[in-house]
Amino acid sequence: MPKIVARNIEGSLRDRIAAGEWSTAGRLPAERDLAAEYGVARNTVRRAVNAIASDGTVARQVGRGTFLNGGTSELASILQSVTGVSPADLMAVRLIVEPHAAAIAAKNASLSDLQAIADAHQQATQALQTDEFEHWDTQFHQRLFAATRNELLVSIHGILQVIRRRNPWIELKRKSFSENRRLHYCEQHANVVAALENRDADGAAQAMQGHIEAIEVALFGRR
Repeated sequence: MPKIVARNIEGSLRDRIAAGEWSTAGRLPAERDLAAEYGVARNTVRRAVNAIASDGTVARQVGRGTFLNGGTSELASILQSVTGVSPADLMAVRLIVEPHAAAIAAKNASLSDLQAIADAHQQATQALQTDEFEHWDTQFHQRLFAATRNELLVSIHGILQVIRRRNPWIELKRKSFSENRRLHYCEQHANVVAALENRDADGAAQAMQGHIEAIEVALFGRR
């Protein structure tokens, strides 16, 4: 479980670096700040950052922090351009990608993967604050993608997450959110979890598609 979480954080950090999130500062936030943001222990963040440092993307300087190494790759340029896409475009891609990811996860997930997904769902169900729910909702989808055991799909989800952290998406989500919708989303998550645990790929895809369509209706008031 910690290795899976560290790998997910590594992917997220790589996407954020490529998108230029910290290019102005030239360094990553402190480990304690990243740990608080991702809701994990500092050693989990340290494992993720060490993996990124191993290929020279960042350089760790004892007592000073973690600094970006210069250079903009073709992939980085592409990622930087897509982070400004509209919420409507984002939802269109989610409708394409996430049902298929759910189907693959139903086939490939280990028992620990399924437990991690179910735990995120349970935590989201029990969340009393909006920010707490948002965190566990993100974890639910992130852990589902990790359960596909497909690194490219995990990276694609990381790109979608970078876009979802941009202000246009955050503002739209905040305006459309309500307690009734939170409960409805949790019910839909439960349907996804049940299909995953039954190894029902078609059922998982259908449940996820219904969930993403419900989000789209909440955001835009249409289908």
